[in-house]
Amino acid sequence: MKNCLFKRLLSVSALALICVPAALAAPDGRWVQSWASSPSLNLEKLPFDFWRPPAEVQGTLRYKMRITAAGDEVRVRLSAETLPTDVLVSAVTIALADAAGNLDSKSVAPLRFSGDSSARIAAGAPLVSDPLPLQVAAGAIVYVTLHLPAAVTIPQADPLHVVEVAAGADQTRAAKLTGARVETGREIVSAILVRATKTARTIVTFGDSITDGTGAKDAMMRGWPDQLAALLRQKGQNDVAIANAGIAGNRVLRDEMGPAALARFDRDALSVPGVTDIVLLEGINDLGLSGLENPRGPGHHPVVTAADLIAGYRQLIARAKARGVKIHGATLTPFLGSPFPGYATPEKEVVRQELNRWIRTSGEFDSVIDFDAAVRDSADPQRIKPAYDSGDKLHPSDAGYRAMAETALGVLLK
Repeated sequence: MKNCLFKRLLSVSALALICVPAALAAPDGRWVQSWASSPSLNLEKLPFDFWRPPAEVQGTLRYKMRITAAGDEVRVRLSAETLPTDVLVSAVTIALADAAGNLDSKSVAPLRFSGDSSARIAAGAPLVSDPLPLQVAAGAIVYVTLHLPAAVTIPQADPLHVVEVAAGADQTRAAKLTGARVETGREIVSAILVRATKTARTIVTFGDSITDGTGAKDAMMRGWPDQLAALLRQKGQNDVAIANAGIAGNRVLRDEMGPAALARFDRDALSVPGVTDIVLLEGINDLGLSGLENPRGPGHHPVVTAADLIAGYRQLIARAKARGVKIHGATLTPFLGSPFPGYATPEKEVVRQELNRWIRTSGEFDSVIDFDAAVRDSADPQRIKPAYDSGDKLHPSDAGYRAMAETALGVLLK
């Protein structure tokens, strides 16, 4: 009996040695978050033309995303963190893109979760895959494909967040999905991690739609964060990962399209693998919705003052400093001319200017990235430069996002 038990213990020990994650077995590497999409909330029905119900998806889902930092192993993070029920996943694969950007069928590889090909993502929780050896270059496009045997309702998102959906049987290994349609919604895939060099790091870009990339033309270039990643690649900085933690409609102080910044800061910024720096660009929605009628009712959104937002910023600064992470304050970009009634007014512009003065002069951030100066119109500084306007006087165009990225690069590479 003792001899049998001893043999079983040896077997278990040997298996444990075989299954040690590469992150532990190879201390010369470091895990960083090379792509990200922050889990958000369903937006309740609104009496506006832009509102649409959340999409229901079932079957094979295929996501296409661009990696920002190079690595030799990958892990995929799935999320049900803002979903009310568990999500069943029967299979997940990852694949590289070929030179034309299409899925390379020869590179398709299955992902496993604690050794299993299927998994259950618990409601309110994330699920991280086992590490998979895979060489990925900075700027490479990868495809992650899931099969969901049961329907899942995914929160609404900007049109940059799209998924191919093919109902029915598992097509996770197929080069092209048969009978697929395109849906818009927040990704179930919330992050791709890569094992990079031991000096690699992650910069988290944390904010609202202007960080998420609303107004950009290409889903592979989600606003200024992806523009920043492209500039870093041009400089040979292939081990700096950019994790885009923007959620369109997000606010600092209260929930809206996603949990408030104060609520999600640990999840989407401080706990990100390899994080050394956070760029905070948020508050324009707190200001824009201040005092407006709440269409979900009853009553109005609370009035927000500069002091309210500064108190929120100070909490985020304190939490970052307690973790030894640098936090860079970004000035709020112009919003006068926004077509949403009451969102941008001369009175609210006064508050924006007050906030920007505090961001620039308080000394409480580790550094300041002056996005306001980067995109404002020199002839009318309270408005966005026409060449940098995507069309709504609020969200930058690709050229505007490029100007923001160049400004951020000058600060973050000092």
